[in-house]
Amino acid sequence: MDGIEGRSVDVAVVGAGAAGLAGALMLRRHRLHVVVFDGGPSRNHWAKEVHAYLGLSALSGAELKRRGCEQVAAVGGRIEPSVVVHARRAGRRFVLETATGERWRARAVLLATGVRDRFPDIERFEEFFGRSVHVCPHCDAFEWRDQPVAVISWNEDTRPYALKFTDWTKDVTVVTDGRRPELDDAARAELAAHGIAVVTATVASFEGEDGRLAGLRLADGSFLPAQAAFFNLGEAHANELAHGLGLETPNACIAVGEHGRTALEGVWAAGDITGHDQFVSVAAAQGVVAAVDIYRALSEVDEQPEE
Repeated sequence: MDGIEGRSVDVAVVGAGAAGLAGALMLRRHRLHVVVFDGGPSRNHWAKEVHAYLGLSALSGAELKRRGCEQVAAVGGRIEPSVVVHARRAGRRFVLETATGERWRARAVLLATGVRDRFPDIERFEEFFGRSVHVCPHCDAFEWRDQPVAVISWNEDTRPYALKFTDWTKDVTVVTDGRRPELDDAARAELAAHGIAVVTATVASFEGEDGRLAGLRLADGSFLPAQAAFFNLGEAHANELAHGLGLETPNACIAVGEHGRTALEGVWAAGDITGHDQFVSVAAAQGVVAAVDIYRALSEVDEQPEE
């Protein structure tokens, strides 16, 4: 029987981003019983367009997820709009508990919980995020080539992050939003050599219309023109379930080996949570690779009666 019986499945996929959905689709196509726990918007939910994904054009992050969920459901996978708050091993299986108190049992678990970006605390941020305010230069800088770009950053990665943009535009300004940047004299000199100014004033708000940025209004009333802004304020890995399962999370990532296997038998991880390059296409590929390995692992095990 292809359908899911009750709340017991072969594989529980935690996370409905590119990694989780791609993994679930492949698992289901191998006729494994699969449930995907969708804990809310994926990381690229706000992106107006997902770039550099072969075969896709002008597709939003939200639409990509919607289509992925439809594909998984079309082959018999189950999408649960639930947050998993606890996971533990119980005999040969795992028990996952949701925020609403529901419990699911699974033979294997695929963690695709991703990361959460730290957003700038600047007025009107939500109006522009995903349209002309971004995180990833590799994903979105091409659309703003040869245009003035503001880089909002003040941590130790500010220098290398800002310098990346010189491959797309020569008009780059670092904005620290009132913080003292972690830049020594050598770093400041290198930025200056590339024509990158450092503005330490506090930003009052983003300004523009219909999601298209015109610039940043500073607290002193002055205006910094910019067609796009990128921010680099760090991220938080959603590794709470990994900790609960006793998995190592070096640098906050879930440590994985070949094919996404973790140190705990029966648990795999894929996508941004593993610390690999953070691209939608990479996350999807990791989900597929992990799914095939899960299929092979489960097919080698003869199910034994629970004690």
